[in-house]
Amino acid sequence: MVLYLDDDEFFSMSAYVESPGFQRIALSGYLVQHRSDGTYVAPLIPQLFYGASGSQLQTWRQEFTATGDQVILSRSGGLPKVPRQELYWRKISNNGQMKKEEVELVEVPAPFPTWIIPVGILGAIVGGYILFRAFK
Repeated sequence: MVLYLDDDEFFSMSAYVESPGFQRIALSGYLVQHRSDGTYVAPLIPQLFYGASGSQLQTWRQEFTATGDQVILSRSGGLPKVPRQELYWRKISNNGQMKKEEVELVEVPAPFPTWIIPVGILGAIVGGYILFRAFK
């Protein structure tokens, strides 16, 4: 799923943390900005969010010091701010209205798992041996 988040939109993600420690939680999506000359999108980066501790993230990896339900990522009214030049903005519309089909990501199917062929061969050998022994 791809998240489209307006640059001044409130965002909060909660989770139940089972044990303290480091965890990597990354969002996939775009920050959307409507300007007078059109609509722009930029990939989401960790610096656009506050972490569980309430401080601005520098990486998607953060340390959880408590367990239980808690807000793990948040953003409020366009804060935290990141200088515009630190984001890779791409213009997607000239009229200021975002057209979703212009920024829709194409899902690439996962590559065929390489382990499946040896497991299939091994299964055929073991299955053949069992059948051979059963009808002997």
